[in-house]
Amino acid sequence: MVYTFYDGTIVVTQHILGSLSHFLQQAEQHPNATNLLNARLCEDMYPVTDQVRLATQFSENLLARLTGREPVITEGKPTTYAECYERIEKVLKALNEADRDVVDQHADKFKLTQMGPEQTAEISGAIFAHTIALPNIYFHLTTAYGILRKEGVSLADGKPYFLHPMVVHIMLRET
Repeated sequence: MVYTFYDGTIVVTQHILGSLSHFLQQAEQHPNATNLLNARLCEDMYPVTDQVRLATQFSENLLARLTGREPVITEGKPTTYAECYERIEKVLKALNEADRDVVDQHADKFKLTQMGPEQTAEISGAIFAHTIALPNIYFHLTTAYGILRKEGVSLADGKPYFLHPMVVHIMLRET
């Protein structure tokens, strides 16, 4: 089976958001569950709720870019586990509805893209996905993971648990 741009973007993002949701489920079981949503790695970094907000926002922006539609961004930031799950599920639903062929066609489509407050550049969907969106999505997943581990949430021996949904996808593709 051929590995496509869709597989390397949409499917990967689905698995990342699935991991994020699973981390939150584990956090909810922690004795200090309510306070975990506002926990941070350090004072000047965003808390868990913002990690969810930003991971889903970058995921939605990626989906919009690769399907040619406008992003549907949920305003505000989640403050409860239910709001975090709702936000993740909303983006997962949209990702599940993405047309594989449309996404693959957008890999080579160039579009003027904001590259900071005062700079834009014409970049392809593939460059956007692999240098802007996916690194940010991974960063916010990793940061949420780090915060929860720092706060004592057991995430089943760390890295294998962190990578499991993504590794399973690769193994299934090769059988």
